[in-house]
Amino acid sequence: MALTMLAPSRTSTSSSSSNVNPYPQVTRQNTFSSSDGTRSARTSKRYSVTALYMSMHAHDKDIEIEDDLARVQKTLRDLKAKISSQSKKNFVLEKDVRYLDSRIALLIQNRMALEEQNEVASHLEDSVEILEGTFPSDQKTQQYGNLFFLLQSEPRHIAALCRLVTMAEIDALLQTVMFTIYGNQYESREEHLLLTMFQSVLSAQFDTTPEYSSLLRANTPVSRMMTTYTRRGPGQSYLKTVLADQINSLIEHKDLNLEINPLKVYEQMIKQIEEDTGTLPSNMPRGISAEEAAENPQVQAIIEPRLTMLMKIANSFLTTIIDNLNETPYGIRWICKQIRSLTKRKYPDAKEQVICTLIGGFFFLRFLNPAIVTPRSYMLVDGMPSEHPRRTLTLIAKMLQNLANKPSYAKEPYMASLAPFVHHNKARINKFLMDLCEVGDFYESLEMDQYVALSKKDLELSITLNEIYTTHQLLEKHAKELNKAQDVSHLNVLLAELGPAPAQVPRKENRVITLPLYSRWESAIDDLTAALDITQEDVCYMEAKSTFVQLLRTLPATSPAVRKPLNLTKIADTAAKMRDMGMFRKGMRALELLEQLRDLGVATDQDGYLLLREEVEQELVHLGSLKDKVVEETKKLDEVYKTIRDHNTYLVGQLETYKSYLHNVRSQSEGKQRKQQKQTVLGPYKFTHQQLEKEGVIQKSNVPDNRRANIFFNITSPMPGTFVISLHYKGRNRGLLELDLKLDDLLEMQQNGQDELDLEYVQFNVPKVLTLLNKRFARKKW
Repeated sequence: MALTMLAPSRTSTSSSSSNVNPYPQVTRQNTFSSSDGTRSARTSKRYSVTALYMSMHAHDKDIEIEDDLARVQKTLRDLKAKISSQSKKNFVLEKDVRYLDSRIALLIQNRMALEEQNEVASHLEDSVEILEGTFPSDQKTQQYGNLFFLLQSEPRHIAALCRLVTMAEIDALLQTVMFTIYGNQYESREEHLLLTMFQSVLSAQFDTTPEYSSLLRANTPVSRMMTTYTRRGPGQSYLKTVLADQINSLIEHKDLNLEINPLKVYEQMIKQIEEDTGTLPSNMPRGISAEEAAENPQVQAIIEPRLTMLMKIANSFLTTIIDNLNETPYGIRWICKQIRSLTKRKYPDAKEQVICTLIGGFFFLRFLNPAIVTPRSYMLVDGMPSEHPRRTLTLIAKMLQNLANKPSYAKEPYMASLAPFVHHNKARINKFLMDLCEVGDFYESLEMDQYVALSKKDLELSITLNEIYTTHQLLEKHAKELNKAQDVSHLNVLLAELGPAPAQVPRKENRVITLPLYSRWESAIDDLTAALDITQEDVCYMEAKSTFVQLLRTLPATSPAVRKPLNLTKIADTAAKMRDMGMFRKGMRALELLEQLRDLGVATDQDGYLLLREEVEQELVHLGSLKDKVVEETKKLDEVYKTIRDHNTYLVGQLETYKSYLHNVRSQSEGKQRKQQKQTVLGPYKFTHQQLEKEGVIQKSNVPDNRRANIFFNITSPMPGTFVISLHYKGRNRGLLELDLKLDDLLEMQQNGQDELDLEYVQFNVPKVLTLLNKRFARKKW
């Protein structure tokens, strides 16, 4: 902001940090003092006033500054625009891949009708570049411009909508909200409005959740929204900076096995012994319980040094994360701050541990740990990590999550062995989570930005027809609930004028619309000095400083006018005598401003405008050092842009795989439909309790030991992908229980990490059941 206000030009706008700090950084704070020495009320707004002034007069720019700083700033701005655009493309691709993942089980089993397969195929059409277009009606353009100005500038409407939509609708809304309405990830106004929307959503979530333990953990539209926010450019930059080296260093050790689950260690141990000796000792039976494995001395000897190594690696990760506190994007820290504030208000008696648990639920569960567990998906590594490093990364993520949570090891008893890591680092992590919250608010600067927005004539969105229509449809669908939640009178007027929401257009007909944003109820503010209760002295002084900085950045270095000590009158007079019309006008304006400052009593020519001259000189020094910061930020964001481009290539590759697979499945379906072959029933196949227990399919049994020999299971497949499992007791005609099971249900359980299938008398291991079914019930061309 400091640079924008001091050096306004087409190529010299401020490079806001990727952390979007709402406060301008300045080298010196000057104040006008009253006769009693107190600070004038208007001086606290000095620097924001300058930004405001320059925004008001952006259309008056007539000098193209071409110094080194301007050039590197333009490079940085262009790079940020590319990151924002590419992030949106990746989100759309990820949405398609997620949709196909949810349908792939049906495709595998060839249980889709051709009409359904054609619908899925439509998601895989070769996507041509979306062309630009316009609304056929200027009236529609203005009506939608009014609607999206309202949605952008009053985030409460989107916040309410985010709480109402279903999981099936949230992705379409997030695409528009995160990457279009607030798509400029490095522009302070849009970022601050988006964070304001988050605050509203979180506040409602706290109000409607009775138990804090379930807050921010369930897979809801709100949690999906928070996860999506972390995947934007600033979050991606942080992950690359903080985690990439640590993860790459770990995965280089492909053979380093740090498994500590006693049952898995035991299985790996007897498998290795059998491979080495060709036989298995009698004292090492298969199919033992987890408790028996944990008590095995050999297993304990293997695990002990692994625990030490795991804690050492986890400490290294933790130290890196803590040391890079200041690299954390401002928006993510601000969300942590809101979680802390809302927790204190909602649960006044909550201890610090409770607050840290909730912050950790966002910061680790939603942000860091997914990248640690699946670094390939976040493009932090070049290839898929091998089995052992992949398992180690999962354990590291569990350790960090347990550290951030209130420690509980009920689900995985073997993790209790890592309790010393939690014990030694608990105070350390709590301090870090609290430190994350120590960032300033942005409400004053946002209020200023909102005023500026009303004075601008060029606010616009680049948005597709389908994004417009989807948002319109969702607002229309949930209008009744929105009316109950808050005052939406302005929104209702706009929706009534627009009429029914149009249907989605086919992909090939989708167009990008440049939608000018208009405020329907706020008239454009021409005199912002009056609107914001600031004085003409402020504006005049800051315009003078900004103008002289521009002139000095544009005049040749060899010009006598730029010699020190600076002579402001000489600088203005030199510019006013130049043939370049832009410089001529700026020179004349600079002379006028010096005269106005004298008349207002703000400055005098008797000391050569000393205060103004010193500030101009200091700002030039500040701009000189700023160039290095801009270059450094550009290098970081170059890496981020490369990462996002790599991720795009990865996603496109996944879609190509689906295309090939879908083509084969559809060909087989068409062949089967032509032949009209009748599906045959497979089975029943009989499996004893002992057999399934030995193969690990039964991972826990409630059947008494003396009755297990009489228990058996029949499994039948009446049609592809459908199974009937019945449990029988010898001598009884009817089964004890019967379960209908769909293969895609099992696949979904596996994808969600649900390893246990409860059959009342026994609990099956889902991955082992899948292996068994695929092996015994394989059909041709499944």
